[in-house]
Amino acid sequence: MKIRLNKYLTLCGLGSRRKVEEFITSGLIKINGEIVRELATVVDTQTDKVCFKDSELKPSDKKYYIILNKPEGFVTTLSDEKGRPTVMDLIPEKFKRAGVIPVGRLDKDTEGLLLFTNDGELAYKLTRPEFKVPKEYLVLLNSPLSSEHKSIIEKGYFVHQIKIKTAPAKVELDNERGDKVRITIIEGKKRQIRYTFGNLGYKVLKLKRVALGPLRLGNIAKGDHRVLKNYEVKSLMESAKILNKK
Repeated sequence: MKIRLNKYLTLCGLGSRRKVEEFITSGLIKINGEIVRELATVVDTQTDKVCFKDSELKPSDKKYYIILNKPEGFVTTLSDEKGRPTVMDLIPEKFKRAGVIPVGRLDKDTEGLLLFTNDGELAYKLTRPEFKVPKEYLVLLNSPLSSEHKSIIEKGYFVHQIKIKTAPAKVELDNERGDKVRITIIEGKKRQIRYTFGNLGYKVLKLKRVALGPLRLGNIAKGDHRVLKNYEVKSLMESAKILNKK
């Protein structure tokens, strides 16, 4: 079977389409011993040998879906050139060998729900804003959120650091004082929530993701993980508009 290289790499669990395209253009992918940089490259899955950093890639027959309660202090990356602990340190070796990767990212100081999978199609769709998969966070602020600023965030707010106007968000006060806020967004740009509140004059004291689409963090202890149940995988598939999946 012949398929495009970027799709083949996602099937191997190497990352989202955007991520694997970065690997291709950076010269990290070889086909039959030759570096390829063209995104339109086609792979013959029966005869071609595809390698990432000289390690041969093969699509995994078994798909894994894992939820982790990420603690603060861990960076969301496969490896870190500064030697900092990564979320991969919290995942058992058998899953890493199967090619699971984190879906999206939480910054070092953010904790909570982080999904891992080697299902490239699901990873791609869960992280793309056009599929409108909601992400819910709890935010602790240094002062109560005003009704004016709540309305601004709910309608969409231009964040100059990431050069976008955010989509309308759902914002709820989670305590009487008003300094604990529950916010649901669909974009998930880098440090989007911290920048949004920071630009409005607040300091984010704590940030925790508690839901991704229909998937909720629940009572998983910090640093612990579990494999998703079949009904949870099905719900995620439906939220990402992936049809004909079990």
